[in-house]
Amino acid sequence: MKTNINNILKTVLFAVTFIAFTVTSSAQTCTSTIKSRTGTVYAAGPAKIDFKATSNSVEVSINKTGGKAKTTVNIYANNKFEGRIIFENGRDKPTKKKTITGVKNKNIRVEIVNQSVGNKFQYAMKAKGSTKNLSKSGRVTGRLVGQQKKTIYTKSSCTNKTKVIIKRTSGIARGTVRVWRKSGSSWVEHSSETFERSQPGNEMIINVNSGAELKIELKNISVGNTFEYVMNALVR
Repeated sequence: MKTNINNILKTVLFAVTFIAFTVTSSAQTCTSTIKSRTGTVYAAGPAKIDFKATSNSVEVSINKTGGKAKTTVNIYANNKFEGRIIFENGRDKPTKKKTITGVKNKNIRVEIVNQSVGNKFQYAMKAKGSTKNLSKSGRVTGRLVGQQKKTIYTKSSCTNKTKVIIKRTSGIARGTVRVWRKSGSSWVEHSSETFERSQPGNEMIINVNSGAELKIELKNISVGNTFEYVMNALVR
């Protein structure tokens, strides 16, 4: 009886460990710049910068690069006020930051308001957040006819590991998937795989052990058939 209990406990412990490992592995993210902009703001009107939050928390950083106007930076999420950064007249700290939380998938607006009539405010704005998505164009869907192809590019992975995912959603065409990694200013081919003629639902996953940026090309190589797809690249 004691042996059976011990075996059950070992099984449960193994299962919990496995689940914890799986959750941790699938939750890998990288911190990256969601939005950046530079410009000059005069008293005539504010600069308005819009983007979508990719994570629960977003850090907004404003670097004062020139001018001496008193300036207020207001931050909103889905039109709700979330915080403010203030630069006083004349000399002030060149860079100030504000982190807002609870904003994943919300629409963020940063308004930079010059409050001095005769002075200007020059800035460099960056918004950073964590994301598991490495594709520069995000998750991409589409339909390839004949010899058409679709190419996406990725950002570098902070874990030096990237998971490329291509899924057929409709069509029976054959297709090739080629992956290149960036080396300096050139592209070096990493792999080439083939989707055979098949029914919707089949998926190809390519694991790349590199922190380099990637170029991923999906090409329909059937003359008379279509290939509808979903393409993405995630942190692994």
